[in-house]
Amino acid sequence: MPTYAIGDIHGNLAALEDLLEQLLPETKPGDTLVFLGDYIDRGPDSQGCVERILRLKTEADFSVVALLGNHEQWMLRTLDDPKQHSWLVGMEALETIRSYSEDAANILTDHMAELGIRLFTKKLPLPYEAFFDSVPLEHIEFFCELKTYYQTPDVICVHAGLSLDGILDPHHDNLHVWGPLGFPEDYEGANPVVYGHRNNGVVDSDGRIRPCIGPNRTYGIDTIAHGVLTAMRFPDEKVWQSGRKLVSLNSPE
Repeated sequence: MPTYAIGDIHGNLAALEDLLEQLLPETKPGDTLVFLGDYIDRGPDSQGCVERILRLKTEADFSVVALLGNHEQWMLRTLDDPKQHSWLVGMEALETIRSYSEDAANILTDHMAELGIRLFTKKLPLPYEAFFDSVPLEHIEFFCELKTYYQTPDVICVHAGLSLDGILDPHHDNLHVWGPLGFPEDYEGANPVVYGHRNNGVVDSDGRIRPCIGPNRTYGIDTIAHGVLTAMRFPDEKVWQSGRKLVSLNSPE
């Protein structure tokens, strides 16, 4: 049965809805649809994107798998330790927080301004509970249950990469969430790999966005920074894309 992979979404619900409207009539029972991670941050409706994926998991008559992206990974570290600020400071996380609670976004913004550099020099906590208490338990469970990779008979699905020899390591989350040096160019594994994270879609002279397809059967489908959400089916490599849905997505990964 075919495998469908969907690239990074980053809070762009309009693009997700557009793409699913095209994909769902194509799917059949027994197929697998894999989301490659990075559902949150940057775009305006992270909550809506997670809610849509959860609804799809409930309603679909095919398998729906969701992978862990680096943005979810850093958010979960903050959930475990309120002194971990890399998610908030480095991932444009306020857009996610605001999508769940404007009050929580204001509380955290005010505390950041008050504490300034002491957040890092003295490793001070922030009141992240203002945010996490506003997130439905079903969403927290969704984030905690994300997989670091998924393999079907057609393709290995990862967020950012895997070992260059193609061996999957269930104990090395960072390898799949961030990708190793040399991936995808130096990948020599036997299986095809579809990945997101890298914002390496190919922009044609007419402005069209294409997946980054390597001669070593690597398929990069992270194109959302261009306002386009990409899906790819395996093994036939058919591509679907949303219409361009521009939101503020400034960072590459």
